[in-house]
Amino acid sequence: MSGGKRHLPVEGAFNIRDLGGYQTRAGTPIPWRRFLRSDSLHRIAPQEISRLHDEGLRAVIDLRTSAEVASAPNPFAAYPDVRYLNLPLFDDLSPQSMSDAAQEGDHPLFTFYMTALETRGDAICEILTEMAQIDDGAVLFNCTAGKDRTGIIAALLLGIAGVRREQIIADYALTAEFIPELVAEFLDISRANGGDTERYARMLESPAETLAATMDAIRAKYGTFRSYLQSIGLPEDVRLTLRARLNGTQD
Repeated sequence: MSGGKRHLPVEGAFNIRDLGGYQTRAGTPIPWRRFLRSDSLHRIAPQEISRLHDEGLRAVIDLRTSAEVASAPNPFAAYPDVRYLNLPLFDDLSPQSMSDAAQEGDHPLFTFYMTALETRGDAICEILTEMAQIDDGAVLFNCTAGKDRTGIIAALLLGIAGVRREQIIADYALTAEFIPELVAEFLDISRANGGDTERYARMLESPAETLAATMDAIRAKYGTFRSYLQSIGLPEDVRLTLRARLNGTQD
């Protein structure tokens, strides 16, 4: 699978991708420019901010912690024609602690994803509810690399839409095609700070089998995406609104 039309080349960003085009259970593709997933936007050029707005961007949901936002501000926070929300998926994020917590034999990212899905239900509900309230234009959601926190929300949206499992996993794994420069930068910073770059490098991967294992674990416990979302308290009308938007049936 290639990024192709899905990847938006934007100066100063690496991993802005459209969730459009994936086939849903309804037999229709997700419309383009409804949901965009992204890495941090703090380096994008001013003309790219206007360009994204001109292409339909109307809301940005930043999944980073307040500390991350303070050190690398999102330019859309000060853009008057785009609604900006900082809704951290985690209040605090430590790749090292996630790596330390991993069970032997598990990829540390599996621990990260399961921790998010099992303990951050309130945050996930808030994020999805805010997305459902945007009924015109595109919603962009981002974290730092556009891989993990963004990947979790993207997988949930595609699951709500009824996209096939293999496509959800392929969308996640596609990140590896676009962030080699970011990975090199993060490892250089870690090395300069005396960090354990070998362990950190594992947290910067996006292996298909890790998301597959996460989806299998959720399915084994809850049965379906819908049951999982019910278990964390997502209102049914929010799920249905998102499904309609993703299926292209919302006015």
